[in-house]
Amino acid sequence: MSQISRRALFGRGLLVLSAGAGAALGWQHRVHHRVAVPPPAPPAALTAALDRQRTLLAGYDQLADDQLPARAGLRADLKAHGDALRALLELYPGWRLAQASPSPSGSAGPSGSASPSGSAAAPPTTLAQLASATRAAATALTNSCLHWPAAESHAAQVVPMLGSMAACLDSQVAVLTS
Repeated sequence: MSQISRRALFGRGLLVLSAGAGAALGWQHRVHHRVAVPPPAPPAALTAALDRQRTLLAGYDQLADDQLPARAGLRADLKAHGDALRALLELYPGWRLAQASPSPSGSAGPSGSASPSGSAAAPPTTLAQLASATRAAATALTNSCLHWPAAESHAAQVVPMLGSMAACLDSQVAVLTS
């Protein structure tokens, strides 16, 4: 039989003792698994405003230039509103997650015209319908602006934007009804 030196015996004993202590500590320590919780969705008022903006934009697209000479300028304002709303929605991680994940049945992505619920409102086709839809959108934006919770994390960016958009839509109503 081979002889084992005291140093080797001591080293092996220390290794076994360390492994035993580590196993004993491992049995006593509980592992707490954290479940990933998706971030909350953005406020419904912002997503609804984006849906209304898309509907109004589609309404302007259906009008002929002879029906409304200022159509191009008004449409450009609405396009800028949509870009500003998308920038605001990017502040909410739930929006970014929803845009990155595959869309559920019938819902379009950020450049589509369907609402998140899968049913888009029909765009207005006449000048009177467009004026009425614009007035309703301005009223909804005004209400959202006035009732936005001040403690919300992005209120300092959202409230002025909603108020500005509501004022712009009110001026568009004046142009559409004159």
